[in-house]
Amino acid sequence: MKWMSKLNKPWLHFIVLGIVFFKLQGALFPEPKTVIGPLSEARISALQQQWYASTGQQLSPQQSARLIALELDRDMLLQRALELDFHLHDTIVYQRLIRNMNFLQLAQGKSETELFHEALEMRLHLDDTVIKRRLIQLMENQLLADNRPAKPTTAQIAAEFANRSEELRRPPRYSIEHIFFNRERESAAPSVIASITQQKLDIKAVRYLSSLFLQGYQFTRETPGQLAQKFGRSFVLSLEQAKPKSQQWLGPIRSIFGLHYVWVSAVEPAHDARLEEVEQQLRNDLEYAAQAQALQNAIAALRDDYDVKGLHVKGLDLEDPDVAGLDVSGRDEKGLASKTKEVRR
Repeated sequence: MKWMSKLNKPWLHFIVLGIVFFKLQGALFPEPKTVIGPLSEARISALQQQWYASTGQQLSPQQSARLIALELDRDMLLQRALELDFHLHDTIVYQRLIRNMNFLQLAQGKSETELFHEALEMRLHLDDTVIKRRLIQLMENQLLADNRPAKPTTAQIAAEFANRSEELRRPPRYSIEHIFFNRERESAAPSVIASITQQKLDIKAVRYLSSLFLQGYQFTRETPGQLAQKFGRSFVLSLEQAKPKSQQWLGPIRSIFGLHYVWVSAVEPAHDARLEEVEQQLRNDLEYAAQAQALQNAIAALRDDYDVKGLHVKGLDLEDPDVAGLDVSGRDEKGLASKTKEVRR
């Protein structure tokens, strides 16, 4: 057959065999992955010291392992950002490196572009905490852009509302005014209160009798928590125990500052939240949780592209973090397999 004769060409066989061998080489002898970690003892010790300074508690083995995993993830995100040349095209990094060169007194007679190139050659971007945090942030944003979670649905918001009904319950709100007696004038409180009661005076008529109170004298629609910030918790407990009603005098009630004769102008009792009151809050919470999960999943997938040393610790569940809110960025990144490429600006 003619088409068979056309395939019976040595040069064609050579090309096909070359392609096959190339594919086999890639499958049997893949290029080694970039190594991340392990963390040095000095870095682990610094993490443990920072945790203790933040919490006053020693790390458990599980917390220590999780903290190390978080730090390795940050190293990996920084490495990926460098591989994608984020440091070459970000304005904040650019300005920060020029600032550092000026601080080192290496800027005389040089343009900003020259300073930027020299800073990269000196690898200053790998020793600057602000730059590393910025690059990690950019990488996290990129991962979220590539793995954007879906917006919460109406059904999800309704389910969240039902699950958090007790947490979302609206606290009572009090509208109050007060006559304040500081500790030097506490002895005058009984006579003043008696005059107010006998003459049925309103708050406006007796406001001048108050001692100076820096937080003010009139408070509108305040929650117990808000009042506690101004008067102290003991005052709020006494107010609540008195079961206040609108348009009545209460007291005197003691606070950490002195005595208060309180006029209650309005009381809004606690009530279950309505969906329309908290819908935006629930939407924001669900979006935040979805983004956090999406980022966690993307980071987990990114680990497959690297050889992460010191990450797999027995009993550690990377999907169930028990360490939160601790900033572990900006430490020594020695051993990071990064490279500085030519800048195209």
